[in-house]
Amino acid sequence: MEMSWFHSFSPTTFVLVVIVIVLLYLYSTWTFSTFKNMGVRGPTPWPFIGSMLEYRKGMVIKDLEWSKKYGKVFGIYEGRSPMLLVTDPEMCKQICVKHFSSFRNRKAIPLRSKPMSSGLFQLADSRWKVTRNTLIPSFSGSKMRLMSPLISRCADELIKNMEAHCKEGKTVQCKELFGGYVVDSIASVGFGMDVSSQTQPEHPFVEHAKVAFTFGVFSPAFAIVFFFPFLVPLLNYFEIPLLPKKTVDYFAQVVEEAIKLRKSDECASQRVDFLQLMINAHDVYDEYVKNKEDEEDRDEGVNRVEFIKDGAHSPVNLSKGLSKDEMLAQSIVFFIAGYETTNTTMSFVCYNLATNPETQVKLQREIDEVMRNYDDVGYEAVSKMKYLDMVVSETLRIFPPPSRFNRECNQDVNINGINIPKGMTVSVSPYVIHHDPDNYPDPEKFIPERFTKEEKEKRHPYAWIPFGAGPRNCIGMRFALIEAKIGLVRVLQKFTFEPCAETEIPPVFGKQLILSPPNGIKLSVKLRA
Repeated sequence: MEMSWFHSFSPTTFVLVVIVIVLLYLYSTWTFSTFKNMGVRGPTPWPFIGSMLEYRKGMVIKDLEWSKKYGKVFGIYEGRSPMLLVTDPEMCKQICVKHFSSFRNRKAIPLRSKPMSSGLFQLADSRWKVTRNTLIPSFSGSKMRLMSPLISRCADELIKNMEAHCKEGKTVQCKELFGGYVVDSIASVGFGMDVSSQTQPEHPFVEHAKVAFTFGVFSPAFAIVFFFPFLVPLLNYFEIPLLPKKTVDYFAQVVEEAIKLRKSDECASQRVDFLQLMINAHDVYDEYVKNKEDEEDRDEGVNRVEFIKDGAHSPVNLSKGLSKDEMLAQSIVFFIAGYETTNTTMSFVCYNLATNPETQVKLQREIDEVMRNYDDVGYEAVSKMKYLDMVVSETLRIFPPPSRFNRECNQDVNINGINIPKGMTVSVSPYVIHHDPDNYPDPEKFIPERFTKEEKEKRHPYAWIPFGAGPRNCIGMRFALIEAKIGLVRVLQKFTFEPCAETEIPPVFGKQLILSPPNGIKLSVKLRA
């Protein structure tokens, strides 16, 4: 009875089934000799899933294990796609800086859904360079000085919320409180918007940012891209997005409304924020499309070189126009990437201070001393706080937001004796580099003094890479740091953090690409005496 289904197969059907199974197996394992032929060690992959089943323990945990077992350069498979994983500072420098021309681009997700296909992470070659050069002036030191009062103002509500928790004796969920502050800061400084998410914790802005962050990693489209890349053309044909359409539409509406308000304000063109630079660049693009007669040039947007103004006086040379999709994509990326990474970093800083009370006291003393000379917490005051910088730098060493960043090889190249073929993805693990005892003795210990000037000079310059490395590093690094530091200083002026019964020691990591605690960071907070 049990075998009746087997006998129901005709010989022809049985042969076809066997052929299909064999072909699927061959397809799924065809690339698995890549690293053996390159002389690179690594874990044995499984058909279809490659090395990814091992990530059930968590990406950073497994990368650390593999590095100890196979060395500082080893090969893994994302599905059937070979990826060279690098955990050596010098090789990171070779790939991201010295041989940048061979590794210009990130590995793009091959979905053409608009507008995210026009995001800075997805753009390649000259189009990436054009877009990045357009946005860079938003994050200069002079802009940070202008933005710091707005950022500090967003911390006012954060302080009120902290005080309420103190009065009620509540445990503080750091990610929730800091998340509201970060959202308000990004909206205010980047787009001139008043979101007030700290007084409205269920604000749709926050909810959609969370959805976008989690959905992109766990969506069916993401799984198909990695495990069944031959189905990607089908996804593109049906225009299946990586992010939910509802979330993309929400952010699109937010940005559209901000642009309309900005264009209706005659003085708005003098602003120097992220949104205004994109509006200026979009105006250049529109003018180009209107005036160009050649249809092919209009479609491709080639050679659109113009001169745009960053504010009233400072010119930005050789900036080119941004299309509407490119504007929207950069806005969404700015919202999403800035929300999770800065929020998590601030939470981890407070965790480190709570579990290292002597460090917290030392930092508070520095803050008190520096602030005797300043009326407000701003760019100048924060830049004087050397110990604060050490605390934040050491936190980013232990808990770097991206557990990996990648580059795609665009031509055959030999790096440190390894022949890397064109088309191969190379991934660098900041977490493993930061936790390598060759770079940092007792790597699990929180020791801010590792980042004195003298100690930094002893180490390889690429032994600390929480924001990536080379020309494609994080464009928002300056903003993220000043935003985090201002918020932390404002909080530490009035409060002290302590562990509580709900504090996870050590923190539990999620299994996403961004190093983030799924349960948040829960601490006790008290008013300073």
